[in-house]
Amino acid sequence: MKSVSSVVVGSLVIALAGCNPFAPDQSVVLGVSQLDAPTAISSSDNLPVALTVTVGGCLSFDRIEVTRDLSGASFTAWGRDASKGRKDVMCPADVRAELHSYTLVPPFANPFSIQVQRGRLSPLTTTVQVK
Repeated sequence: MKSVSSVVVGSLVIALAGCNPFAPDQSVVLGVSQLDAPTAISSSDNLPVALTVTVGGCLSFDRIEVTRDLSGASFTAWGRDASKGRKDVMCPADVRAELHSYTLVPPFANPFSIQVQRGRLSPLTTTVQVK
């Protein structure tokens, strides 16, 4: 019969096997070249937002993080850089743009401002009039 402690330790080893705590964090803020949103919406409409995200080479898309309140939203496109923390990786030169969409739901204050964080570059911004 197995003891409870050996089962817990075994489960912990299995859980950690998929996550190497010594591997470099390859998370990066991806470049966004374009922000598309309507210039005006009705107060009851959803607000569609599209981001043109730069990927390719060693960069891959992971997720869009959104921080939002009544008067605005801030977007950050997160990805992974396979070369970050590694010297044995050669990145292909296939840089390209991917379109990623997000829909915000009411309520919205008027005006509603949208920002896209781009790391060291200044953010992209736009303002939507809410009628």
